Amino acid sequence: MKIRVRFTLLQLLIIAGFLGSMSFVFIQFSRVYHLKQLEIQSIQTSTALKTLEQDTRLFSSRHKNLRFLWEDWKTSFQQFDTLYAEMLNNPYHRLLRQDAIVQKKALDESWTTVKEMEIQPLTGSFQKILSSNLPALIGDNGIKISSQLIGLKEGTESVQVQQLAEIEADFDSLKDSLVMSISIPTEDFIINLSDEIELFSSKLYRITIVISILIQAGGIFFVLLFTRSFSRNTIELERTMAKVSDGNFNINLDIHSGDEFEDISKHFNALTQDLWNRIESMKDMMRDIGSLTGEDTEIGELEDFILELAIDNTGADTGIFMTVEEGMLVLRKALGYFPPPMPLPPMVSSKREFITDWFKNHRIAPGEGILGYVIKSGEPRFVRDNMEGELPDNVKQDSDTFINSAIFIPLIISGSTVGILALALTRIESVFTDMDYAYMRSYGEFISLTLDNMQKYHELLKSHQINREIEVAADIQKTLLPERLPSLNNAEVAAFSDAAKGVSGDYYDIFDLGGGKTAVIICDVSGKGVPASLLMIMIRTIIRSISSPEKRSDRIMAELNRAVTGRMGADRFATISIIILDAENGTLSYSNGAHHPLYILRGETGKYRMFDTDGLPLGIDINASFGHKRIRVRTNDYLVLFTDGLPEARNTDGEELGTDRLLKFIARHADQTPRELTRRVKDYIEDFTSGTKHDDQTFVTLKVG
Repeated sequence: MKIRVRFTLLQLLIIAGFLGSMSFVFIQFSRVYHLKQLEIQSIQTSTALKTLEQDTRLFSSRHKNLRFLWEDWKTSFQQFDTLYAEMLNNPYHRLLRQDAIVQKKALDESWTTVKEMEIQPLTGSFQKILSSNLPALIGDNGIKISSQLIGLKEGTESVQVQQLAEIEADFDSLKDSLVMSISIPTEDFIINLSDEIELFSSKLYRITIVISILIQAGGIFFVLLFTRSFSRNTIELERTMAKVSDGNFNINLDIHSGDEFEDISKHFNALTQDLWNRIESMKDMMRDIGSLTGEDTEIGELEDFILELAIDNTGADTGIFMTVEEGMLVLRKALGYFPPPMPLPPMVSSKREFITDWFKNHRIAPGEGILGYVIKSGEPRFVRDNMEGELPDNVKQDSDTFINSAIFIPLIISGSTVGILALALTRIESVFTDMDYAYMRSYGEFISLTLDNMQKYHELLKSHQINREIEVAADIQKTLLPERLPSLNNAEVAAFSDAAKGVSGDYYDIFDLGGGKTAVIICDVSGKGVPASLLMIMIRTIIRSISSPEKRSDRIMAELNRAVTGRMGADRFATISIIILDAENGTLSYSNGAHHPLYILRGETGKYRMFDTDGLPLGIDINASFGHKRIRVRTNDYLVLFTDGLPEARNTDGEELGTDRLLKFIARHADQTPRELTRRVKDYIEDFTSGTKHDDQTFVTLKVG
């Protein structure tokens, strides 16, 4: 089940539970409300009953006209009767317990009896009195005083005195009935009603709390149930991606959850497989190109092969290989029909044959169209999807000039752009990926060095001059060494490399990895001349393509060794040290492949620390493993790397300089900048050997802070 579906169901379940519980609570509170209304109604009835009792008790003693007394009493009676009937007939009595309902029925029957037995006869007799002359005789004196006055005047046995005595007796009897039959039971009923409502409300509050707890517990349960698989899959995804970031692409993300995580797993596995295939493909291309480069190989044959490999490994529909001749860009090779990415003359654009012939003969000036831009700037261009019109002359889909996606890679040798490798997709549904683009950029750097090497080597073969071979190989080597050392944060670096006889077997490289990290490499390749230079090209290209800020130095060393072993020749190998410096955090990752150890002159103590790891030279064993050390560096620490040409340098008496003497000299001048220290070391070696070199000499130093 998809995560979105699960999430929707969880929401619906929570909403349904909430609405259901709120409906229940609303109904129960509605019941409490009506019971409270019943309680208020009973209190109002009790107040009216007390008023009726008072009017009945004081009826005979009040000094008021008899008619007015009767009207007042009748009003109190009618108010109480109405309220009492409403209270007893309230439908929410059904919410009370059975004994309360029985008590309510008893009250109803008692009040009916009082009205029939007391009030109705009293009303009838009083109406007769009101129709007689007695009210006029009494006046405003009241019943008791009037009875006494009439008794004194007419005698106690007179009819008027007897009538007044009957009225007084009837109201006294009614008063007793109201108290005993109505008031006391009603007060008990009201008290029981209040207790019943309080009990019901307390029960409702407890039920509401329980429901709230159940809703929260249910929500937590379902959330935990929902997030358990989510968390497990997230951890698995993070663990696998961490392995990939360490350079292990031969790994699969195994998630079978039936949701988006499974889709991510499939896409992730496809991506890592593609990365692995691209790395292996790059290695195979280097091997294939390396096997093709020889004395009998022509430059044109190599260009054809380079173009075929580029098309095969990117799935391009077509590709072209262009070179710069006399400052203008000309087409040398084309596989398939490549639409020119530039405006065409009107007469040419009518047929594909005309377009092809025109493109072959057209010379492109720097800055003309996208090809001229690449030549002028030396920067690659990637047109992912031309639907946005980045190539305005190639957007019409039903024409022979349509290009849907394209990659333009400059070929740069010694800082100058000498050509372009361009690939295109002319199918509407197809586009190049970022992986294709990154792949071709690394490929372009490799073939640039290879073509430069081949051209210089063919010049060497044609000249048949050994001195020329040395110069060509030296030129090749110069292209490998950094033209300009990078500017580092919290660190400064300097280096020199001198050949013993024109062509050095030593190699060093310093380049930014991103993420605040810098790679520092020093290498000593066996052999001399062009073969050693070719091996340096391979090492430099591979190490730059596989390096990343996430990888440790031993990981890069192992991948480099696997890539070059078997491709170097039986008698070829190289010693190498790799440092990944994180100057911001003050740490470095160090791995050594049978090279001289790393020496660190501590700024705080002025003493050296030597660091070394296990490892064979490159090219000996494809399965070789390499040791690793994580080293903490501090401000003013000096890192020192060198090849064996420095400690093995000999004076005119044949005495070697030695590592100890070299390190002591460096320590004496550690207060100077790396640039000045490098110059002093170079002069010191020159003075010691009297200018005579027996081996290549390379020195790299880096100062922290």
